[in-house]
Amino acid sequence: MNVTRMAVLGVALIAGVGAFFLMMGKQAPTPVQIVQPVQEKTVRVLVADKDFQRGDRLDVKSVKWAEWPERSVSERYVTEASGKKPEDLARAVARTEIVAGQPIINDEIVLPDSGGQMAAILTPGMRAVSMRVTPETGSGGFILPGDRVDVLYTANARQSGAKTRTVFENVRVLAVNNLYSDKPDMAYVEGVNVTLELSPEDAESFVSARSTGTLSLALRSVFKPEGEVESQTKRSSDVTVIRYGRS
Repeated sequence: MNVTRMAVLGVALIAGVGAFFLMMGKQAPTPVQIVQPVQEKTVRVLVADKDFQRGDRLDVKSVKWAEWPERSVSERYVTEASGKKPEDLARAVARTEIVAGQPIINDEIVLPDSGGQMAAILTPGMRAVSMRVTPETGSGGFILPGDRVDVLYTANARQSGAKTRTVFENVRVLAVNNLYSDKPDMAYVEGVNVTLELSPEDAESFVSARSTGTLSLALRSVFKPEGEVESQTKRSSDVTVIRYGRS
């Protein structure tokens, strides 16, 4: 064996030993850990499927079940575990504004036949007053909840010659008999009692006028006139118009 071959073998041996120690000095790679996401527990909660304003009625199509994180569920929510169904909330009234996707809260609705529905419909600070009507004094029965009316007052003939004047304008109709919905199935309601919404001061004037004369309701259009409404008859100078209870 010549010197050249011995030198090549020596270099190869040294390189092999160096490579061996170099590999031994390297640390083993850290294994990759795959973390499985924890499945959060959810509860089926009844939520609004559309926006509700104060006094709006709920129905089966306006609410739906939605999965809600169990840790975020309040005891005030209407859950599937509570045994309630969307049908149980039909014709319930919203006490406050409810946004679409928001859980239905027991304290924010008034269930049918539970009392307090009229109080939920009333605008804060306003009062509900009722009057008996006939087809002649109630616009033929075409006044429905949600309509706007003018209240006309006719004094007893023996007192002041049966003169008629408008005492309240643009008054909101809350109910006709026991019908509160502003979207009834029929466009005609043969009502006996009509409930109106007035301020406390106007309610006092209303009750006083009701006891001293005859009150009639004049149905207002849902559209605002583009200009002044032309009167077909000349109004007498003794007619007094009170807007929102103020002369």
